[in-house]
Parts: sequence; C-alpha cells; structure tokens
Amino acid sequence: MGGSSDIDPALQSPKTVSFADLWYRARADVKTSVPAKTDMPLMGLAPFMSNLAMLKHEADGRARYTLFGTGLAAAFGQDLTGQYAETPMNDEARAKLETVLTEFYNAHGRDALFGRWTLSKARTSTGRLIEFENLALPYREESDNSIRYIAYAITLTTLDFGEGMVERFPDTETRMFNAETDRPDWLYQDPESPALIIEANVA
Repeated sequence: MGGSSDIDPALQSPKTVSFADLWYRARADVKTSVPAKTDMPLMGLAPFMSNLAMLKHEADGRARYTLFGTGLAAAFGQDLTGQYAETPMNDEARAKLETVLTEFYNAHGRDALFGRWTLSKARTSTGRLIEFENLALPYREESDNSIRYIAYAITLTTLDFGEGMVERFPDTETRMFNAETDRPDWLYQDPESPALIIEANVA
C-alpha cells in the first residue's frame, strides 16, 4: 500500500472508490446528509450488487444483514442474509468491532452516523490468508424512516474456483468517520495499491 497518514488516499480497489463516488453523488444530488435508498439509482448500483450487503441495527445495537450479495455469499461460503454481521468473525474481531464503535460514539455522540472503512484478513477453505476491503455508509430506509447501512466488500486477491473464506480475523486497518460531514481527504484511490494491477489484469 501507499501512504499511511490520515490524509493520504487509502482506498485499495477502484471499485470501492466508485461505490463511494456513487454514495456521495447521490447525497449531493438530493442535498441531504444521508441519501435514501431510492436516491441511489439501480443502474448505478448494478455493478456493485453481487458484493453489496445491507444491514439493519436491532434494538440491542447489533447489525443484521437484510441483504447479502451473491458474490459475498460465494466468497464467504454461505448466504448471511438474516444473520448478524459478526457471524463470520472470530472473538478477537468481534471485540475490536465493539471497541471502534464505542470510540466513535464517544468522540461524535451517540446520534452521529458513521462511515466505516476497513482492511481485513481472512483464512480461506484452501488455507490461504487473503485480504479484503469493506466500505459501509448509511442510508435512509423510506419504508420505516430508519437509518440503515449499505456496505461494499471486495477481496483484494482473486479467489480460486470453489474457494471461500472460512474465518475472518480482526481488521488490520479501520477508519471510522462522521458520514454526515464532507468526504474525508483519504477516502479516495491509493495510487500505489496492488489492487490496481490485479483488477487491471482481470478486466
């Protein structure tokens, strides 16, 4: 990876960058801090659908998947729709997630809406250790006017046919940010990302 400061571009996959672009463009178009699901056009979301997840926070604060894309299901070896987000995590990863959420709310207030970007490692069914990138952003669900989250996740290594992730480890890098403010300076493409070469070869 390239720069590691809090202002240097950090996103690894061009597809993650495009997903962020879509969300911020939808927000700007409707002149609101958080777009509704219908503000993000289906044609715009189409290239991301297989790797998209949607999450709803329950009364106890835990996030449950309301949608788990087919690409994610293949990568994780199961469809996690209806299950809690921490299901594929080991105990250390769950504890780290709770810590970063607590730190965010302590810094910004309990009503603040977060954006969350992570780099994580996972062990696959073949024993390989791979890395994947995830970006979660809030949206407004018009059916009940609740705030939910839409996340795009992508492996930064090509998986072999039939290979899936069997255990997710603690995030190697996590950045939480207030999603209702301006787009962070670092939420752009890292020009030194190895994923640029991998995706160029796959395309």
